[in-house]
Amino acid sequence: MLNKQLGTIALALLLGNPATATAMSRPLEPPIPISAENVNTDMLPPAIIKLGKVTVTPDITYLKLPGFRPMLLDLYRPKGKALRPLVIFVHGGSWTTGSKRTTAHFTDFPRVLARLAERGFVVASIDYRLSGEASFPGAVQDIKAAIRFLRANAGKYGIDPDHVGIWGASAGAHLGAMTAFTGEDMEFDLPGMENAGESDRVQAFVGWYGPYELEALFQQATAPGSTIDPSGPMRFFGCTPEGCPPGVFVKASPVSHVDANDPPTLLIHGTDDTTVPAEQSRQLEERLKNAGVRAELVLIDGVSHDWTGNDEQATATASRKAINATFDWLEQQLLKGR
Repeated sequence: MLNKQLGTIALALLLGNPATATAMSRPLEPPIPISAENVNTDMLPPAIIKLGKVTVTPDITYLKLPGFRPMLLDLYRPKGKALRPLVIFVHGGSWTTGSKRTTAHFTDFPRVLARLAERGFVVASIDYRLSGEASFPGAVQDIKAAIRFLRANAGKYGIDPDHVGIWGASAGAHLGAMTAFTGEDMEFDLPGMENAGESDRVQAFVGWYGPYELEALFQQATAPGSTIDPSGPMRFFGCTPEGCPPGVFVKASPVSHVDANDPPTLLIHGTDDTTVPAEQSRQLEERLKNAGVRAELVLIDGVSHDWTGNDEQATATASRKAINATFDWLEQQLLKGR
């Protein structure tokens, strides 16, 4: 087999097709490992480390607020001195739990983020204040602060500040969408914020199985027979047993903020999602297209939230499909034609 491959490479070079020869000589990457259960183990050791050709700097403080823990991010940078587009990842966890180093069934999510960096991006995976720490819009404020921090340090971190994308999963998709669709809206900024001269606008948004119209979602979650525990999310949106703040679900729903200035958007959702129905992504896609925004919806058949399928193979297949679609789309939006 090896001799046959070498012969094919040689033929490609002889025929004057070095691109084909280079692609064929590139070693095949092993499949991204997927776990049968959701992964909560932090796979990134606490040091500046190398993941392949990528340098990872963990736990950079991007925001300090009195009375709160420091807000941290991990930064993944490829080799070279060229300025690279930035992709910010926002984790899920019902606005209540989660980590910048885990998502869904990916066994080693830091290595997944390193693979994205290898394709020519600086990647920042961020923490934010959860429901037990601050109510809405605290987490949105944190993410906007992270964008401004990274733009303010673009030269230091090798970032192209004109090409920034945000990608989130589940509650992280909601927060990413809120950030993407409220660019330079001072209503969602921290009082006396640092790096105020930097823009918080992004040029691309990817949402995985996100909630985008909250009133319908919470009606489903609190309906009789629902298996979803809404206590943490309700706390995040300032709700009590007596009710929720007037208008909070409208203000906190990304669909309420869609306009023609929003960035190109990729939405990916499982057709059998019982936690956040795929109709949430369908509705957002329609709203974006009606506003004249480029939007694409990818539905993955037969899987639920977190790309969970009927068996381990179905989960792995869906997880890898979502990653491949995300990486290819980000490359097209932020790398091609710069």
